[in-house]
Amino acid sequence: MVPATVDYGKLAPEVADGVRLLPVVHDSADMGAVVRAVIETLQPCAIALELPTTFEKHVQRAVRRLPEISLILSVPEGEEALVWTVTPAEPFAVAARWAQENDRPMFCIDPDIRYVERHVDPVPDTHAIWTLGPADFLSTIAELCGDSGASADDRRREQGMAYHIQTIRKKHTTGPVLVLVGAAHAHRLAEDINSDVAQPLARVRRTQIEVRHVHPDSLTALLSDPPLVHACYETLHQGVPSEAPEIDEASSQRISLQRGHLQLISRGADATPRERRKAAVAYACFHSVRDLAPGFSYLDRSAVARAVWHIATHSYQNQTLETVAGWQKRLFFDYSRRQARVQGRLLGGLYEWVVSARGVADDNLAWEVFAASSAYPWQGEESDAPVVRIDGDELDLGTRKVRFRRRFFRVKKRPVRIPVRERPETDNPDEWLRGFNSDHIVSYPPEDIVLEDYGRFLQKKAVSILSAERSRSEPFSASMLDGIDIRETMRNVHDGRIYVQERGRVKGEAGSVVVIFDPDVEGTRYPHMMTWLGEHDQESDMAFYTTNPMNQIVGPGIMRATYGGFMLSWPRMRLFDVWADPDYRLAQSKPDVLLMAAVDYSVDTIVVHVAEKPPSSAMHTYASRRGKKITYIPLGSLSTLALKKLRVVHILSGPDKRSIVKDYLW
Repeated sequence: MVPATVDYGKLAPEVADGVRLLPVVHDSADMGAVVRAVIETLQPCAIALELPTTFEKHVQRAVRRLPEISLILSVPEGEEALVWTVTPAEPFAVAARWAQENDRPMFCIDPDIRYVERHVDPVPDTHAIWTLGPADFLSTIAELCGDSGASADDRRREQGMAYHIQTIRKKHTTGPVLVLVGAAHAHRLAEDINSDVAQPLARVRRTQIEVRHVHPDSLTALLSDPPLVHACYETLHQGVPSEAPEIDEASSQRISLQRGHLQLISRGADATPRERRKAAVAYACFHSVRDLAPGFSYLDRSAVARAVWHIATHSYQNQTLETVAGWQKRLFFDYSRRQARVQGRLLGGLYEWVVSARGVADDNLAWEVFAASSAYPWQGEESDAPVVRIDGDELDLGTRKVRFRRRFFRVKKRPVRIPVRERPETDNPDEWLRGFNSDHIVSYPPEDIVLEDYGRFLQKKAVSILSAERSRSEPFSASMLDGIDIRETMRNVHDGRIYVQERGRVKGEAGSVVVIFDPDVEGTRYPHMMTWLGEHDQESDMAFYTTNPMNQIVGPGIMRATYGGFMLSWPRMRLFDVWADPDYRLAQSKPDVLLMAAVDYSVDTIVVHVAEKPPSSAMHTYASRRGKKITYIPLGSLSTLALKKLRVVHILSGPDKRSIVKDYLW
């Protein structure tokens, strides 16, 4: 934790008469907070930034556009693209914004010369500022970067910057001139300022410079820190909320169909994605802000990660009705931290969070983490400046594509595509309401195929289990029986004998299949009960109970539900509505209804039962009286991932929705 007694004015020592020099780390949100504290302490009469001199008026325009994030870029023919991203937390943008708001002049002092070769300076994770303290951290990186050596181009730039600083100081003498430069240049530039230097031979004008508005979908590819971090710093600039919003306000919406109209479950129908992003930013900022010094604050990025986890898991539980365990939280933070350490950083970022969330749960949790981390409510899809989309490490400039190169390098040297599936949303639930225009409901065939295939897999597994129970092994004497039993032979290798196996023979085949995910003893979590008949000979009849599908509208006429349990019976077109059948009125629970129906409708001897607990003795008696045998398979012995995919069912309002449902699956 940073001590409150730090004198932030001393972080920028006076290197010449009236000239203060502050070494910074480019493109660092943590450094942006330190820059703000230094500027507010010194109250300089002018600010000089290590940005190309040809960018000066475009920097002014881009900073005025904040909190909208801009891209300043120039792509001369045959040269490398020159790019600078203007965000609320970027150190140079913080300084330029302060100069504008306080009516102080701002100058760009970096000579625009063409680089022959660029190099990356060794810079540690700037989160160490809050452990080491700003003074120790800045002196450390100045030492590290200064020892890395300077090329001829670096020296030309540094001498050119010294010339511009001397010129600025002659015109502005009413207070200190604060100079912000990369830590690699600090020591050499301090010497050059006190030397006689000539005006640099550099480009004084560029004709191809543009200020572009970054499309919101491109923020995650462009920014080194998650967009949520920059949004929290913008909230710090505007004023931290006095109290945190409720977690429901920051969570993903869930649309339900009740009393003939669509409404939002968590809040009112007027909640929009932009309002949720605002609430997520306010929630994360409130829980992550820390005192830097009296009157100054900074953002604890480790606390931002915890806020992202809380928002994402709450949304995940609302959307999927699945719980997140404590071990998943511990593993999420441990795995993301280990990934960051491998890359030489202290804390993970957006990529590490998303990959960790997918590892501890699934793509749905990864999406919620991605959505919470990428919240930046001020960035619209349209703006007064031309909009640019960035895909990976390329900039699309109309007729040609330019390889994306950053002017100022950092530890994370290039954008990384986040491996998550996008989820469709609607700002107007009435649009999805119009999809409920059919008199009947149907299923989604690809999900039916998966379910039928898994049912047949369970039939074969049940037969193999019974066969294994009836198998026997014996030492080889006169007959090989059904072959050598390798396992038994190895187990008794000390006997020096070979064991052979006689596989068991099972009378009959497996028929109906019952799978119980949740017995729903209280009868409240899975209130929706249905019986479906197969549409063709490749399908079975089915009875099931699920969550209320009208509580999860995921598209126009498309409902999503989660199975509590289901029963499959072959052949099709024989199943009566088991939930209304008086023969099962004495059943103690919904799983018992499904199992009794499976016994009655099975044309084969074996009935497969999958659940956490085996069926009761009463169910075994019920089956034996009808000449059937129940084979129990523990739910825990099956693949968790396969079962998770199996539990989700989409119910469609009419066959016409089958052509569009693939666009709304998640």
